[in-house]
Amino acid sequence: MKILIVGAGQVGMSVMEDLSDNHEISMIDKDASNLDRIPFEVDVTSGNGLEEEVLKSAGIEDAEIVMSTTSEDHTNVLIGSMAKLLTECFTIARVSDPSFANIWDTREGAFGIDAMIDRSNLTAKQITDLLWFQSTRQESINEELYCQKKVKMSEFRLESDSELIGKTIQQCDKYSGVNITGIFRDSDFRLISKDTTFEEGDRITVFGAPQKVDEFGISIASTELEPVQDTFDILGGGDIGYQTALLLEDTPLSIRIFEKDPDRAQFLSEHLSQAMVLQADVTERSIWEEENIPESDMLLVSTDDDAINILATLIGKEYETPRLVSIVHEQQYLSLFESLDITRVVHPREVVAFSITNYIQDSYTGNITELEHEIGEVFEIKIDAESLVLDKTIEELQKSFDPPFVIGAMVRQNHTIIPKSDTSIKLGDQLVVLTTGEAEDMIEKL
Repeated sequence: MKILIVGAGQVGMSVMEDLSDNHEISMIDKDASNLDRIPFEVDVTSGNGLEEEVLKSAGIEDAEIVMSTTSEDHTNVLIGSMAKLLTECFTIARVSDPSFANIWDTREGAFGIDAMIDRSNLTAKQITDLLWFQSTRQESINEELYCQKKVKMSEFRLESDSELIGKTIQQCDKYSGVNITGIFRDSDFRLISKDTTFEEGDRITVFGAPQKVDEFGISIASTELEPVQDTFDILGGGDIGYQTALLLEDTPLSIRIFEKDPDRAQFLSEHLSQAMVLQADVTERSIWEEENIPESDMLLVSTDDDAINILATLIGKEYETPRLVSIVHEQQYLSLFESLDITRVVHPREVVAFSITNYIQDSYTGNITELEHEIGEVFEIKIDAESLVLDKTIEELQKSFDPPFVIGAMVRQNHTIIPKSDTSIKLGDQLVVLTTGEAEDMIEKL
């Protein structure tokens, strides 16, 4: 499939990297220096994607999909519209302003765009998903279902009172119904080995039948923390904070939004029926103490300024806020935010890039989940008669292939199996595979 991507920024580059092995990719960018970073097998065109000649020079007439991922909403929408006038291609536009997505959602065929990716709404949905995961007794920080909902992947954070602390995987025989496979520690994701010792703050990846995974989560849940039940505070009433509050309207939670700008605070007050809006500067400690912010069940730091977000997050850490989620806008600060060891760091551009990629990949591969900012990946695959791994045991697979991977779970004749070293791969098996980011392309090919 030939795909044309307009915009070689972070989102465009991420999508290109995800799709280039299986598709013919062309890219356009006004900044020639951005194109210098692109692999030689990708066709590049320097120029303005709003100009018809530039689009034709990049091969738009042969493209089956055109996606515009620049940082300008108007540009992305216009490019999508132009593409529809020039060809019969499928068009995807990335937008940050929810007003574009609102029009597109309510008016069929608006702008001539086939798929509009709304950064604010997608990010808000990821945050509210996390909120609901933390509202259950198992208190996971991420969940995904595979193989017609017969396999569940959950991530759990190990608190100081977790019974796993200080143990190795070999000392966890009581959890035979699940497979503990991956660990995120000190900004590094790795597959668990037999001698890995669990530590406080580790985020572990677990596979199994849904009920077994939930039971595991409940058994290791902290006794010091209560699930999110009452209060949720949002520090920053920009598009992401606003969209998050909208998604939580009509829920039992008590929502508060703190916004420094008086005009924006007024807008929020007029457009949110349930949330309490407070016009306040969240970098002032007196606000935290007067409004009792540290006692919130969960706290979202979501201003449009990474410097303010990092400062507010540090204040939250100092006050020992139980659950802290923070937005980071720029890739260069991602590792800094991750080093703070908070509940979750959300990178909106990464969320958008993954969503765009999924539009394409859904047609030829199983469900895919990126873990920990793309340094880990989970995907499912069904074994057919042509598969090179047919009739091999798990142990043989591990010895045959160098790239790091683990089969987290498998489904055979509607039964969920936690594979052991002598388990053989049979025709029709559905495998859920976990691998590290650097090995994902090679593992998918195998």
